[in-house]
Amino acid sequence: MHLVDMPAYYPPHKGGVEAYTHELHRRMLEADPELRITVFTSAVGAPAGVEELSDRWKVVRWPGGDIIDHYPVPKPGFTKLLRSLCGPDTVLMTHTRFYWPHAWAALFAKRNKIRRVHVEHGSSPVQSGNAAVRFVAFLVDALTSQPVLRWADEVVAVSGSAGEFVRKLAGREAKVLHRGIELEDGLGPRPRSGPPTACFVGRLINGKGVADLLDATAAVHREGVDLKLRLCGDGPAAAELRAKVASLGLTEHVEFLGAVDHDTALSEMAAATVFVNPSWTEGLPTTVLEAAAIGVTVVATDVGGTAEIVEDGVTGWLVPPRDPAALAAALVKAVTDPERETRAAKLRANTRAHFSWDRAVAEFFALLAARKSA
Repeated sequence: MHLVDMPAYYPPHKGGVEAYTHELHRRMLEADPELRITVFTSAVGAPAGVEELSDRWKVVRWPGGDIIDHYPVPKPGFTKLLRSLCGPDTVLMTHTRFYWPHAWAALFAKRNKIRRVHVEHGSSPVQSGNAAVRFVAFLVDALTSQPVLRWADEVVAVSGSAGEFVRKLAGREAKVLHRGIELEDGLGPRPRSGPPTACFVGRLINGKGVADLLDATAAVHREGVDLKLRLCGDGPAAAELRAKVASLGLTEHVEFLGAVDHDTALSEMAAATVFVNPSWTEGLPTTVLEAAAIGVTVVATDVGGTAEIVEDGVTGWLVPPRDPAALAAALVKAVTDPERETRAAKLRANTRAHFSWDRAVAEFFALLAARKSA
């Protein structure tokens, strides 16, 4: 089998879907010595061209650009290049419904009778951006996202909430396959000394809820809790967020670490008193999974599949999105809770037991084999 996978971005570009696809590819190649994988992705984050990762794993980057932030559009020649990669043993895979190349790939696969599996990572309409951006996203979902989902031979959802979203949007069932999470055995919580610290890892865009986190941090300080906040990531909202830190009088309590590599992000999580994810929308948040697998206390918004990782009040705390007051209250509870380490240890054990790459890869292969013989 030749899998042509089409994530919009791929490492070294950073993001949850990028991490998911890269690890999925590695695991699938280890499991099947006859499988070949070609990643067909944008040249955002790396030059256009071909990169050979192994004799059975290569990356073909199509030329294009981010005309709208985080929405790559290919230049002419995209279809010809895609056609050159596909043969009689090809299965196409797409990720996240609303990218324009995925709509084109859905039509290409339908016309050329190529099997296609779609993996949906979203669990709600687009939440970030201004009203105009959200309206455009609504139109995209209404006009192109539904064919991407409906024309797929199989749809995989990364969480139960993503599966429910697929059902509502496209009227079809998706197979829920939780990703795996496996970290180094020796990687565990190593909280730094001094005042409690909260760690955030992600892009600095409004949909990640970082402004809500800053408001919550200010409220925590008004409660008399000296919480330090460390932000790992960069993005178009960075300047606005820095200005907000100054306006809230948090300059001495908030540190912007900028874009960091994966190992540094994991180290920051491990050293934190609490990991916080204030996002407005998620599929199955990779950073929450990583923090949970490390054994760090988690406070997160109850969006997407987060509740499939964290049990509110038992292994961590979940709060509504866009609610800084609730987020502040949960942060105070987390850093002052005498049972915090016990909860985090239970979260670590549950996460490492439930989110298994071996199980996910086996189910992916069973799904592909079933369609192959159909």
